[in-house]
Amino acid sequence: MAQGQRLRGADDELDKRVFAVELSGPQMALLEMKRELNLNETQLQQVEKLSEERFARMSAAEVQLDDPIELQKAFREIHLTLDKTLAGILTQSQWLHYLELEGKQHLHLLSGKDEE
Repeated sequence: MAQGQRLRGADDELDKRVFAVELSGPQMALLEMKRELNLNETQLQQVEKLSEERFARMSAAEVQLDDPIELQKAFREIHLTLDKTLAGILTQSQWLHYLELEGKQHLHLLSGKDEE
């Protein structure tokens, strides 16, 4: 029991540090991409710009479209278009890893890149 109490104190301190960082969903996704894909600084800047564009286009679609089916179609088109751009930013191995993480393995055909 004493060990459990000690761990709880350590966990509480970690929780305070984690929750003190205020990040939006897109910012958290960008940090995860940087870590998972090992992005260099140039790639990170390009992906950040792409993420901002994706968020802006999705927000605009939500405002403009009332029909849930049309909204879903718009979101799919936004993701597809921006994934094509992302394919040009990432290396082949990064692209394939991204597709794996996103569950989009079928999109490797969009990049025009040959598998390694």
